[in-house]
Amino acid sequence: MTTAITIEPTVAAAPAIEGSKRDWFLKDTKWEDVRWVFAPTNLLEEEARLKIIWDFKLPSGRRFTDPSHASLLETTKRLIATVRSRSLVTGLPHRARTAIDHFFAVRPLIIWMDRERYSRFEQLDIEAILRYRRVLAEPIRGRGHSRAPTGLTRYYEVLSYLYRLRDELGDGIVVNPFAGRSPRQVAGAIGTVQQGKHTPDAVAVPLIQQSIEFLEVGAIDVLRAREAYIVSMTEALKRIRTNGNCNDPVLDAISAMLIHTPRGIQRIFRIQDLSDLIEMLYAACYVVIAYLVGPRVNEILHLRSGCVETRLPPEGSNASLVEVIKGTLFKHDSGYYGRPHEWVAPQAAIHALSVLEALSAPNRDRSARSELWIRARRKTRTRGASEWQPTPTGPFPVSVITDASITYLLRRYSRWLNLPSVDGKRWRLTAREGRKTFARFAALRDRTCLHALAQHLGHRERAMTDSGYAGTDYALEREIRAEVLEQSVAAWEHMLSTPELGGRAGREILARRPQFPGVRMKSELKSYARALVEGGLTLGVCDYGYCVYRQPYSACRGTHSGPNPVYREPSTCARCLNFAVSTPHRPYWTEQLRRCEALLSEPALPTQTLKIVRERLEEARSVLRSIDPQDRDNHATVASA
Repeated sequence: MTTAITIEPTVAAAPAIEGSKRDWFLKDTKWEDVRWVFAPTNLLEEEARLKIIWDFKLPSGRRFTDPSHASLLETTKRLIATVRSRSLVTGLPHRARTAIDHFFAVRPLIIWMDRERYSRFEQLDIEAILRYRRVLAEPIRGRGHSRAPTGLTRYYEVLSYLYRLRDELGDGIVVNPFAGRSPRQVAGAIGTVQQGKHTPDAVAVPLIQQSIEFLEVGAIDVLRAREAYIVSMTEALKRIRTNGNCNDPVLDAISAMLIHTPRGIQRIFRIQDLSDLIEMLYAACYVVIAYLVGPRVNEILHLRSGCVETRLPPEGSNASLVEVIKGTLFKHDSGYYGRPHEWVAPQAAIHALSVLEALSAPNRDRSARSELWIRARRKTRTRGASEWQPTPTGPFPVSVITDASITYLLRRYSRWLNLPSVDGKRWRLTAREGRKTFARFAALRDRTCLHALAQHLGHRERAMTDSGYAGTDYALEREIRAEVLEQSVAAWEHMLSTPELGGRAGREILARRPQFPGVRMKSELKSYARALVEGGLTLGVCDYGYCVYRQPYSACRGTHSGPNPVYREPSTCARCLNFAVSTPHRPYWTEQLRRCEALLSEPALPTQTLKIVRERLEEARSVLRSIDPQDRDNHATVASA
């Protein structure tokens, strides 16, 4: 099996010897060159050409490399070199990408200085800095919106570097640009950092289900069609001098093939149809791996052939064999990036990898590379079926596709599946949502698994092993707590506004909740709901109801910290004083009712089972009556009759 790759060191360290070459971090270029090409500092930067151009045009019509700007140019180069050499916070070297980001953050300042006729950074007083900050806060030309606080932070951090390194650079800002505050505080980014969105359940569930179905049923059809295309095209290309159109015989060979897809059975009428099906198969593979295993985007994109291995259970254990995916961590922390890692994977994800192995086989054989996500390089994001021709004309290089390409592919895939809309709009999938959705699903249903989940996702800064180890991931816990908080606020908003609320706690809430009249009802309702949550009334939210948890009334014998996960289940909750149920939970209880009625029709049901099923049936009917006025009216009519 292919072993995971290791990068040591992760970020090249700056030379410690005084007088060393100052362009040590450049590749095939020198300090004096107009173009700087940075040496890659990790796997992601190896295939991308990381460069900056110094002769950009200024408002005065001159270039930044003109002799009149020599002093400012030299200072800016030293600034970028210092950023690459060390962080002002940790003292560790930055990645090449970070240094380039600082270049693009300082360039607007240089352009503004040329417009305002400043020739050195030390000429910028506090008034000039405030004027420049006002320019940054203005709407971006052509976009109609201003920079976000997190975006402004990048530009402000450059000002901070110029102030703190003023003596080392020989030219810098001589006044503190933020007067004791941090760039993030001034930019307004404190408390506004987005945790990353997850895919809503209404979209995620059909997305995952249809992807698994496509891989199980339709993958073999698509692979057979592609193989038939390759064979037919090989024969057609031999006769290309006498037959100018190779597509006709190829279509004759594949048009009769039936392709099972989530949209039904399809046939191939154009070569583009085959290309589209292959693209959708790639998207299905990504969805299943991302949403059921949870690696980072580039951890998925850099998986290699033979990455699935089987692990034996511990001696004396009755556990079954465990299949894991071996790969490499792509977490941008010094000394951490590039370490081998393993993810426990369900069978659906293992099958997705087997499909991916078959999909990428032609490109891997042709390029003698082992990555599963290598594709033909194209100037546009769409690739044609010619990628799979055995003897392509001209150069045909391959590379690992980017996360931007995956996002574009996922959005095509969502339209192809015709996924449900959210709030009347089509949900725009991104490549990073799968990991967030996986973590949220796992953690919100069992808070006791956070340690194992952090270990699985590769959040800890230590070597990963297959044995037990302790610790926690505080960043992940903060994400989960924030998600629980927002989920509880939304649930309280619903319970405070819905006309129908069942369950013992639901009846109590209906009797005691305040009224919110007037035009500001919506905002007051939200504020009141958040106050309840911040006051300690956090809800347990699940598919079948809400738990307004209070330990003295807990039917599941919970502790002071929350419900008991061992005894917490629908029947226990339904008779608990903490239980509330509303119309969003109606599908669960309707399905429960259907299942119980189906069981009662079984001819040889044991007496004890019959008793339990009847209890569950009546329980489901009772819950449905409590949340649906029509069910109550029908029940009352039947009772009076």
